[in-house]
Amino acid sequence: MPRRGLVTWRRRSFFTDNRVAFSAALDLDAGFPARGLFVNHRTGASLLSTERREVARSLAAADVVVAGAMRTKEQLRFRSFYLLGHRHGTMASLVVHQRLAASVGTPLVTGARVQAMLYGQGPFVIPRIFESGSATRLPSLGVADWVVEEVIDGVPVRVGDTAGASEVADQLIDQLAALWAHTGVTHEVLDAEQRERALTAFAGLVAGAPDGLWPAELDRVWLERRAKSALADVRPMTVGPSHGDPGLGNVLRLPDGRLALVDWEDAGRRALAHDIVKVVMSAPDPLAAAARLADPAELRPAMAMAGAMPWRRQVAVALLLFLRGWRHRHNRAVKRRSIPANTRRMQAMLRVLDLLLDD
Repeated sequence: MPRRGLVTWRRRSFFTDNRVAFSAALDLDAGFPARGLFVNHRTGASLLSTERREVARSLAAADVVVAGAMRTKEQLRFRSFYLLGHRHGTMASLVVHQRLAASVGTPLVTGARVQAMLYGQGPFVIPRIFESGSATRLPSLGVADWVVEEVIDGVPVRVGDTAGASEVADQLIDQLAALWAHTGVTHEVLDAEQRERALTAFAGLVAGAPDGLWPAELDRVWLERRAKSALADVRPMTVGPSHGDPGLGNVLRLPDGRLALVDWEDAGRRALAHDIVKVVMSAPDPLAAAARLADPAELRPAMAMAGAMPWRRQVAVALLLFLRGWRHRHNRAVKRRSIPANTRRMQAMLRVLDLLLDD
């Protein structure tokens, strides 16, 4: 298109920082649709603040653009929100993940399939997918996968509201179990490579963790011994369609009181205890949330028939599998200068693991 004419007319101003950009045309004092989405779920502060924001010009038709938290210089990830009208007749969101290799799809591809399969099932409200595909003619970006989905007009769960957030975490765990019972589950034994990688990583955490990463009250040797025993358990784990990251940051409370589960970008088929770990670790008090964990009544018959590992032990094993990446997360925290937050999270995970392995 020419540099003048329509292109010039469409160019809009955006307030932006390195994470969020939003159109200057948005009236922040008006109650535009889904404005409750754009708040910090810990503090409740709006993300659409004009303070300390640069102004940029763009041809983008989106109202709000949020860069992916896990983006790198090698891989672009973002989500655009279209709040004030869309051709599908409702609010929509465009999710884009750049491929690291042109021939290998991003997790977004699998996640969209799982989301579409589960739409309308179970107790959750799940966003409807309108379109999906891949963009292949992007000289500066390479190949990117994209999904257009419905925007759910809800409000994030405030983690700062300890009692309310703890109640939602428990409700979320119950509703996940109901969803899995509805869709059906299978049982699989953990493969040898996963066990070995988890054992090696945990041994490195015991012997070579940076100062301050371990809670002072924990006996590392005793915890490592119990971790080895759990990873040596040959009973199967319960497997099924998993959201991948169903923490409180991906839950919305709707006006009618229901919960909506959003951001299915990491969905897939995996051990379901992985999702329980994510919920527990997102709760205001992970240790208390872990203490309340019980076998899901809806899954007990299937677990008993398969001779599955006890539920709390499954969650402990899933946590050990997650801890395989502890060194990468620590190095990333060093790079981002977020060591205190990473230390708090690591200590919470180790305390939860110690509690779960007491059974």
